Amino acid sequence: MHTDRNAVGVRPHSEAYLRRRTQPALTVWTSAEAAARERGTLTVPGSRVDHWPDGGHYLHEEYVERTLRLPRDRAGDVRPT
Repeated sequence: MHTDRNAVGVRPHSEAYLRRRTQPALTVWTSAEAAARERGTLTVPGSRVDHWPDGGHYLHEEYVERTLRLPRDRAGDVRPT
């Protein structure tokens, strides 16, 4: 799946791809290392990385209310251009 030489999931190819984003991004990581790496790719104002160290693989099922708050919080972060 992410093993091809140019696969998006393989670094540093994916970092170059992520830096080309043109819209704000909101991502959530359970790994501090992954969250820090993702923050380094954010170039669009309004982008945000959350670190949820207490979560597993299914954050949306483990933390339903917290997950539902993300879009509401995000709407307050992004300003029209």
